Amino acid sequence: MSAGDEYHSLNSSDTTPNNQQPRSIDDFLDSAYRHGQSQIHYHSGPALTFFYILQRWQYHIVFLALGLANSGDSAEMGCTSYILSSSNFQHDILQDGNQDGGEVDFAKRGAAIASAHFGGMLVSGLLSGVLADVWGRRSTLLLGLTCNTIVGTLSAMARNATELCLLRFTCGLGLGMVISGVVTLSAEISPPSRRGRFMTLVASCYTLGFLY
Repeated sequence: MSAGDEYHSLNSSDTTPNNQQPRSIDDFLDSAYRHGQSQIHYHSGPALTFFYILQRWQYHIVFLALGLANSGDSAEMGCTSYILSSSNFQHDILQDGNQDGGEVDFAKRGAAIASAHFGGMLVSGLLSGVLADVWGRRSTLLLGLTCNTIVGTLSAMARNATELCLLRFTCGLGLGMVISGVVTLSAEISPPSRRGRFMTLVASCYTLGFLY
């Protein structure tokens, strides 16, 4: 072999790894999800089997937490219809003058309370995507959940329709953050081979929240 042939052969072996296509994030997620399964195929033992089951349960717990956050969103939205039908709520909040025999104002007060959180969701839906890109998906989701917890507690202590409308609007801001964070995170962290079933699991919890 001549010196020139030897030089080219060494260069070709050095450049082979550079010609490989970089691994995408979907490939990484799918490989991480199947990592425990591949170990089970080549090894055995009760300890390794337990580790494999525990690894999969940890992965499913993440999506269960996202589903619970999604169900909390729908429960927060659906509770308004039950509250408006309460006779005590109608007497304390919706009735003119808060006196017996007064007219219950569904047209203005009731409609404003029922639609206030949708206004907050409209504003939050336009801004939460930008906030998620700047602060991160997880931080935006936690901020929305914290907002819902605090505002939901304060809503139970509202003294009139005006206070309740303002609180419901603020609650809508948190709802928009939670929805955008749940949908984005469930799509980003799920492995491509299981993305459909994981996102369906998270989305189905929205209906459970209304049933609750």
